[in-house]
Amino acid sequence: MKRINSIVLFLIAACMMAMAQTPDTTITREQHLQDYDFAVKYIEDNYAGYFDKVTDSRLAEYNDMKATLRQQVENAERPCWDAIAAYTGWFNDLHLVLCVSYGKTRSVTYHPKAQQRINYVSQMEEYAPKPVACKATDKTFLIRFPSCSGNPDAKWVKKSIKLFKKSHCENLIIDLRGNNGGDDGYFAPYQKLLYDHEVADTDEIYRVTPQNMAYLKQVGWWQGKILEKLIAEQPDKEFLPVGYRVLKYNVDRSLRRAALIIDNRVGSSGEGCVLKAKVCSNRTTVYGRDNTAGCIDYGNIYYITVPNCKLYLQLPMSHRYHVIENPIDPTGIAPDVRINLPLPRKLTDNVDEWVIWVAEQLEKE
Repeated sequence: MKRINSIVLFLIAACMMAMAQTPDTTITREQHLQDYDFAVKYIEDNYAGYFDKVTDSRLAEYNDMKATLRQQVENAERPCWDAIAAYTGWFNDLHLVLCVSYGKTRSVTYHPKAQQRINYVSQMEEYAPKPVACKATDKTFLIRFPSCSGNPDAKWVKKSIKLFKKSHCENLIIDLRGNNGGDDGYFAPYQKLLYDHEVADTDEIYRVTPQNMAYLKQVGWWQGKILEKLIAEQPDKEFLPVGYRVLKYNVDRSLRRAALIIDNRVGSSGEGCVLKAKVCSNRTTVYGRDNTAGCIDYGNIYYITVPNCKLYLQLPMSHRYHVIENPIDPTGIAPDVRINLPLPRKLTDNVDEWVIWVAEQLEKE
């Protein structure tokens, strides 16, 4: 392992205090080139998906793309931020992007990537999924869980399960529409509720670099502590696994059938919720019209300030187990059952048309 230098720590500290801003247009041509080179090197040195994307068969294409963009910056044909955004776009990973801002719940990319999520807002009277826990019918309970970013929080999740139990409904719908991620740990109580068979649960494989480890140490993530022990045992390994365990809970017999409802806005940790349910629950069926967003293969992101233009590089430092054999990006997770209905008129904290239809399917079985 290389020594972590003070520049890396400064950049990480700066990114943790980031606020929304526009690029610094006063920087010199030389600084534009410095920023482009910085972003390319940082991604090559630290991005968890780099070796999966830059394969032998694509190496020439990659080098040509990288050199062409650099030449355009050097010739002042495009600013560094535009070139960096185009460079990250080549990887086709919605977690690897250049951002103009980021915060607790979302980041704003410099410009859209080739892969676009479906714009439900333009197709419905109102698309603003909100947390709700209520009866959908006499036999089926609805929990709408539209975010893994702390709204709803862990307290609300526990309360929603208590309300389900109190309702004496035999079926459960967990509506994930609009859940574009955060921390899928919020979903853990639901996974325990849906569980019906023992299974090995896996987490991620981290790319172990000085910069990635510096971030993990600074924020105090539990993964960093495990990785430090693994590094001591295997100092020459650049990729190390974290999180393997066997799930073994008591099966909740009060639940007969369950459903997840998904849409194309379900991404990142939202997709993690789907995977966590599917791996441990044979009584759970996934319903939806569209696949999920396809933004989960590479994750555990953090932000680095690009030195001169002061925008933010969003970088994933881990990838899923079996990501090459069983990729999800960019296609997304397909529903088990396609909902061949028009989009609901609105989706807020209401019991919408899709929920009623899914409840009918559960109650038929």
